[in-house]
Amino acid sequence: MIADAIPELEQCAEMECRGEVLICDDEPDICEALAHFVQKRGFDPIVTHKGGECVRLALKQRPAAILLDVNLPDVCGLDVCSQLADDDETSEIPIIILSANGNEGTIRDIRRSGARFYVRKPYDPNTVMTILEQAIQDSQSW
Repeated sequence: MIADAIPELEQCAEMECRGEVLICDDEPDICEALAHFVQKRGFDPIVTHKGGECVRLALKQRPAAILLDVNLPDVCGLDVCSQLADDDETSEIPIIILSANGNEGTIRDIRRSGARFYVRKPYDPNTVMTILEQAIQDSQSW
């Protein structure tokens, strides 16, 4: 398991924390791996496995960005994305959709939902981190 190979995460203490990144995926191993890479880049990861909790945390914490899966146990990730993109409180938070679905219809739906980027699973975590940093940089230049 991926989770077994990753050391326990600590808060951004050793380096200056660059902000929080909300990670929402129904797979605990994926969340843990992403949290590890996010933290290595100086961000504080916030992890949830449910879409409803993702919305609540986004409104409360106002993370620098959100990494969001489409297939969640309680609600479709695209509905979460649309809700956050339409809310004045969270509309400026860049959302990066991570999904195994890659057909044309899904990609159109992802664009309509308000996501800034889409990364198809399986993915290279370094690529996701590069896109994450670019999305955060772009959102700060507004």
